[in-house]
Amino acid sequence: MLSAVPAVQAATALAFQGFTITYIDGPAPENWSISVAALTPLTTSISLDTLNQDVQHFPADDLTGVGATNGGGHQSTLRIDVNPGYRVTGIGLHALGYGELGAGQAPDAEPGSASNFASLGFLLTAPGTLLPRSWAATDFNGFQPVALGAGPLSLDGTFQVELGATVFAQAWGSVGPDSSSASHALASIGNALLNVEVAAVPEPATYGMMLGGLGLLAAAARRRRT
Repeated sequence: MLSAVPAVQAATALAFQGFTITYIDGPAPENWSISVAALTPLTTSISLDTLNQDVQHFPADDLTGVGATNGGGHQSTLRIDVNPGYRVTGIGLHALGYGELGAGQAPDAEPGSASNFASLGFLLTAPGTLLPRSWAATDFNGFQPVALGAGPLSLDGTFQVELGATVFAQAWGSVGPDSSSASHALASIGNALLNVEVAAVPEPATYGMMLGGLGLLAAAARRRRT
C-alpha cells in the first residue's frame, strides 16, 4: 500500500534510490512542477502538479441561448534515468475525471443542451519500446476514475513519458418567449499521479555467490544421500 509522505516543495526534477525523473518539455517552463505524493520500497507515486492545474475545473454556463464554451489542455514530457542496479518494472497513470451536465428547459421553447469531453494519456518511449495508453469520456456526469498502466517492463538506462490531457465543456441555454433557462456543463481532470515501479537487479558478483551457494547445497545433499 502506498503511504503518504510529508508535503515537499514542488520541483522539476526528483531523485530516488532507483531513478531520477526530470520535467524536460512543455509550455510555460516557469510553471513546470512535480512532487512526491507517496513512497514504498517498490513504487514511487509522483503528483503531476502542472497537469492538474491545466485541466482541473472548466465550467460552461449559458442563459441567453448564444452558447458558452470552456476548456483546457496539457502537454509535457518527463525523462526517467534509471540508476545502475535497478530496473523500472511498471509505469502507471492514475487520475480522477469529473463531469457535470444540466440542460435547461424554458416553457414553450426548444430544450437547451450541455456536453463535455475529457481525455488523458501517456506515451512511453524507450529503445525498442513504444507504449501508448489513453482514456476518454464524452457527455459524462459524476466521477470517472482513470487507471492506465504499462507493464510488466524491464527498463534500464533512460526513457521518456509524454503526457497529454484535454477537457472541454459546452452549454446552450433554452430561451422562450417569456423566460430563459440556463444550461450548465463542466469537465475536469485532477489528482493525476504517475506511479513508477522499480526493482533492484543483483550485480554479477551477487549471482556468483548465489550459484556458489546452490553448489554447496547440492554437494551437501549428495553427501547425505551417500
